[in-house]
Order: sequence, then structure tokens, then C-alpha cells
Amino acid sequence: MQAGGQLDGRGSLPAGQAVIARVAALAASRAAALVLALALIGVVGLAFAVSRPSPAQAEQQFGVWRSSQFGMSLAHPTTWNVVEDRSDPDRGDVVILGNETSALLVGLLHDGRTPHEMAEDLIQSQKAQTPDLAVVQSTETSAGSVLMFLQYTINSGTDTAMLIDEKTLVGSLQAGTSTITLRAMVPDRANVESELEQVESIIGTLSPDR
Repeated sequence: MQAGGQLDGRGSLPAGQAVIARVAALAASRAAALVLALALIGVVGLAFAVSRPSPAQAEQQFGVWRSSQFGMSLAHPTTWNVVEDRSDPDRGDVVILGNETSALLVGLLHDGRTPHEMAEDLIQSQKAQTPDLAVVQSTETSAGSVLMFLQYTINSGTDTAMLIDEKTLVGSLQAGTSTITLRAMVPDRANVESELEQVESIIGTLSPDR
């Protein structure tokens, strides 16, 4: 995806800066009173009140994103909004979800790269935006996906500088044909552990659409 949110010819995903800018704009419009210099880029368990909410009330608390090209769906609480939703028949589907603090990017793409190639490309692309990028941890899952924990600084050297914790998983939906990228971005000013738990709950709902 090129700057401005357009998917590029390779079907690659954007460097973090483009995603972060969009989610930052969302946070500014929804929570101007919050001291939030920058907002980044299943089902989360909800606390029940004294009486269980009606089905109609429960339904209003969640949204569902669907990828028609890949026959997949993703559920998210309404505290997370769809910041951007793009679909291209030749390249794939991308959705960016954001709350007032963090961002989650999900990309289902027609892309023949291996997970390791995708991971290397993502790191190089992100380094161009944030030169201090550090790969804190990188592991390969039993399914052959690459799971990484990244840290980098946005607006380095300014009063708005912020350390970003990013958890990324890149893998294949179908080897040699389609790929998946999940990027969860959380600023250091947030409760990183809590935010990542929310993200993992959302990702856990990604499943074939029925």
C-alpha cells in the first residue's frame, strides 16, 4: 500500500507511518480532550451488568468486518472503529481498526511472497520511516508464520516523540498464492499489555465467514 492508503503493485502493506497518521486523525476527532499526541495503528469479554443485556443490546456492542474475496470475517467491539477498509480484486482486502489509543491492521492479500520474505520487506519498509527500528524478537510459528515484536520511535527528536510497541504476524493463507499480515501498534503511553490483549481477542475471531 502506498502513501495515501493505496495498495501498490506488489500488494504490500503500508509502512507504519501512513497507518498511524490515519488512526491519529480518528483519535483527534473522537477524543480531542484527551492528551493524545499520537494515536496508532472473537470477541473481547464484556462485563455483565446486574441483568444480562438483551440480544439486541449485545448485537449493538460489536461490529463485524468481512473479506468477501477470502470468505473471512473478523468481529470487534464497537470501542474499535473501522478507520479504513479497502478491497481490490487483484490485490486483496485490508482493514485498519483503531480505538482511542492503538491500531490493528489486517491484510489479506493476493501475494506470492513467503512469510520470511514478507517479514524482511516489512522491516525494510518500516526502517525507511523509523530508522531506529529494533526487532526485539522474531520467531517462527508451527504453521510457518513469522511472529515479530518491534519497537521504534515516531517523531524522533521532537516534543511529540513516542516509542511504539508493535506485534506483527506475517504468514500464508495459501502458499504461493495469498498472504496475511496482522500489525498491532501500541504507544508506550498506553497500557501496552492490556491493549495487546484486546488486539489478540479481536484477531482470535478471524475465521471463515458463515
